[in-house]
Amino acid sequence: MQRDDWVAGFFDRIAVPRIAGSQPLTGVESAITARLEQLGYSVELQRFKTSPRALTAVALFGAACGWVALTLAPFLVVDLPGWPILLTGLAAYALAAFLAVGIAGGMIPLSTAEVEAANVWARRGCSPKFWLVAHSDSKGQGLSLAGRVLAVGVLGSGLALFTIALAARAFTPLPWWAAVAPVLLTAVGGAVLSRGAVSNDSPGAVDNATGVIAALVAAERLSNRDDVGVLITGAEEFAMAGARAWVAAGRAQGDFINFDGLDSCGKYRITRHGRRGGATGDRSAKVAVALAVALAEARGELARRGLPAGVLVDGVVLQKGGMGGATVSRGGWSTLRVVHTSADSAERVEIGSALIAGESAARAVEALLS
Repeated sequence: MQRDDWVAGFFDRIAVPRIAGSQPLTGVESAITARLEQLGYSVELQRFKTSPRALTAVALFGAACGWVALTLAPFLVVDLPGWPILLTGLAAYALAAFLAVGIAGGMIPLSTAEVEAANVWARRGCSPKFWLVAHSDSKGQGLSLAGRVLAVGVLGSGLALFTIALAARAFTPLPWWAAVAPVLLTAVGGAVLSRGAVSNDSPGAVDNATGVIAALVAAERLSNRDDVGVLITGAEEFAMAGARAWVAAGRAQGDFINFDGLDSCGKYRITRHGRRGGATGDRSAKVAVALAVALAEARGELARRGLPAGVLVDGVVLQKGGMGGATVSRGGWSTLRVVHTSADSAERVEIGSALIAGESAARAVEALLS
């Protein structure tokens, strides 16, 4: 079967709402498995349990930050002893952070139902030196990825200013105009970030059906090698749960290219995952350079920076597990505005970017393993 004969139909098949634990995602995983087996890979499933508790924790933290700022706002300007106000504010935010971390890590029980998810991984040899990575699931939220990036920035700025305001308040009451910005930024950022209810209404065409296509195109190009593996993670949208399960199982070895968010507009972005100055950092630099060279040869326009702050991907977890690599994505602000919404549909995306990314990654891997 020629590549052009399967890609378009396969893309339409997998670009459907498919939150972790849903029946549509099981169908997508079966389609991925069948395609990899057609290419001669030996495929296995790593099943694990997960839940959206990390997303709930972020939403609760945002709400808590906003309410603390609004509650303490009058005390920033009234003539009362300042040190108790400072200590109360710091204690309240420390408690909010403690609860969020505890909920996200499962140490504080919360009534979020667990679901069964799976990583699909494939290989031809015993110990692949290089992995092609993408995540299979999608999610909808009351907040687009653009909204999350903005909310994180606004809340971070608000918390920084509010901490400064509390420190100044320890010595003297503030004029009302000096208290407005810290309170307003913290309250607005927290309120927006709290809109984290998860749904299954996003087809996830950019996030991440195009990434799966790119990984499979690269896997097809490299199907004659026994030193290349494929890892399609599950539940990436639940705080990279699939990548965490992969690392916890002791399988995080070798280098990787992660495909996540390949829109048909904007510039390609390469995000390195490695520690500068160490062995992992050295490998990640080589992967990023080889990928950049291959994309340039394919006339792909490259952005100077990687993913914006607040956008987390599987590569972050794999790097912490000891692997070195890079994430390739493509898009702009218009892309972030549709990700995690029902507008992230197959109708608005052309798959040419995914084909270029997959073929470029295959050339980069060949150069790195030669």
